[in-house]
Amino acid sequence: MTLILGIDPGSRITGYGVIRDNGRMCEYVASGCIRTGTGELAERLNAVFAGVSQIIQTYQPDTMALSKCLWRAMLTLH
Repeated sequence: MTLILGIDPGSRITGYGVIRDNGRMCEYVASGCIRTGTGELAERLNAVFAGVSQIIQTYQPDTMALSKCLWRAMLTLH
């Protein structure tokens, strides 16, 4: 069985999900978000790092998937 951690990064809210792939189907394990507040960017990134580190320590995933950041693309649309 493979435990997979998926991360949807954001500087204010970073989402995550953990699933278990047993070869025939995937099973939900956990999900949630890391809320960083409104501090300086360096503080928020440190909060994301600490939160993701805690999730990795808790679930000990075998692999991880990271979604592409679209922040810059969204800025150009407005």
